[in-house]
Amino acid sequence: MPNSVSWGPYRGTGLPGTTHQPWPEAPPWRSFGGGPDLPPPPAADPYARIVLGAPRQPLPAPPEEVDRVNAALRLSRPLLVTGEPGTGKSTLAYRISRELGLGRVLRWRITSLSTLREGLYETGDGGRIGLGPLGTAFLPYARPRVLLIDRLDRAEIALPDDLCTVLAAGGFRLPGPASVPSLRSATSPGIAAPSVSDASDAPTEPDAPAETRVATDDDPAATVVLPDRSVRSHAFPVIVITTTGERDLSPDLVRRCVTLRTRRPGPELLRAIAANHFPPGPSTPTSLPGPIPASASASASPAPDPAPAPAPDVVDAFLDRAVRSEGPVVERFLDALRLAADGVLTTLAEDGGWQEAVDTVWEWTAPEEP
Repeated sequence: MPNSVSWGPYRGTGLPGTTHQPWPEAPPWRSFGGGPDLPPPPAADPYARIVLGAPRQPLPAPPEEVDRVNAALRLSRPLLVTGEPGTGKSTLAYRISRELGLGRVLRWRITSLSTLREGLYETGDGGRIGLGPLGTAFLPYARPRVLLIDRLDRAEIALPDDLCTVLAAGGFRLPGPASVPSLRSATSPGIAAPSVSDASDAPTEPDAPAETRVATDDDPAATVVLPDRSVRSHAFPVIVITTTGERDLSPDLVRRCVTLRTRRPGPELLRAIAANHFPPGPSTPTSLPGPIPASASASASPAPDPAPAPAPDVVDAFLDRAVRSEGPVVERFLDALRLAADGVLTTLAEDGGWQEAVDTVWEWTAPEEP
């Protein structure tokens, strides 16, 4: 069951409006005094609906997960989430944001070529500066932005340590106009992008304007004015850093985080995920124990998009296989239900038994062997 009583604002339901607690005040040693506050970020997050489905049912979270999320929120620390693929590491950022009403999630997808500067800002034609997801997260907002740093263990070994400089400072300072290299030079072999300390110490040109206008990562058309080229947080962002644990991260970074290890999703959570991705409505008639007459399937109309919820026994059949399977199962479980809701299971059952049809669909959704 969802955690109905919690000592923090996060309850672990993934439903908006679950709690109306005021946002916890940051510890004095993590209050960075940025301002003035900017308008709230975009509330709509289309990707959240893809990840979470519609907010119909609570997405139950283990009590330990809820407690560790709340510890990170109260201490203004990043949340370092480790776990196997498919255990909900990235999804957690969207659950937190939707439940607490923190707006669109900023997402930094890490690759082996990612640099700190990429996350902070980029320069375009005419010297226009666009903040990256990390840079946007540290703008002064009254309530924190949610930043997902996805798969930090893919990065070069220096990036986690470089990230610590921003976390410790609660922001960063853009270099002066003459100090901002082009994107081409910053990514050329043998030429390193400037670090945060380089940016902070870079002298501002005498003729530089007193204020700088930058675009944000989630709204390139918007303009934010930085009076002294500084980005400094008011509410420290909610930072969710994910890793599979295949490689150790910097000890300096780990000690700055609240750590969390995710578990494989259980039956209750999988059932709630299915309910949120499939709207209630007429179910596909796939619960007959034996072959289905051709007339039954011929008269069936195509399922609308999105497909209606599959019959309960269909959900139970694939739920049983998901729980017993190894590897990531959430996407596989949803794919199997989608095929069933589209009538594929009914068609297969015409030529064989019910269980054989379920096994066939489940096998289709399995990842290919390397």
